[in-house]
Amino acid sequence: MSPLRGVVGVTAYGKDDWYNTPVWKHTSQSEFDISNVTKLPRVDIVFADADMEPDLIDASVNAGAKGIVIAGVGNGNMNKVSVEAAARAVKKGVVVVRSSRVATGMVDRNVEVNDDELGFIASDELNPQKSRILLSLALLKPESPSQIQQLFRTY
Repeated sequence: MSPLRGVVGVTAYGKDDWYNTPVWKHTSQSEFDISNVTKLPRVDIVFADADMEPDLIDASVNAGAKGIVIAGVGNGNMNKVSVEAAARAVKKGVVVVRSSRVATGMVDRNVEVNDDELGFIASDELNPQKSRILLSLALLKPESPSQIQQLFRTY
């Protein structure tokens, strides 16, 4: 499903019909090489709600997560105590990505949350599940937060 960009194509009765070609990098065009990877870094998805307790974020950090994707409301948002917990996670070296659990829309950088100040990554168009996969791949090699943010704009 691609609600923002529309259907790429349809396969029916053994025939592929392509309507759009993705302009972003994908598959064999990507820089990721997992040929020698046996295990990806741990990345947890934490679903946000109006009364979200910060202990879910803290538990992921304490369990050894290298990254956390927040499946936030609207523009990848979460309540104040959870923002504070996510900021603490970043200070401990955990990469935090703000994504959205709603069906359409994108999570843009520094909209309603100061990602620059807090050290968060905005997921752009990627849902939490896709954000988790991309972040797992990004964590295979040392990347700065700005490089990881660029990956989310590229893929």
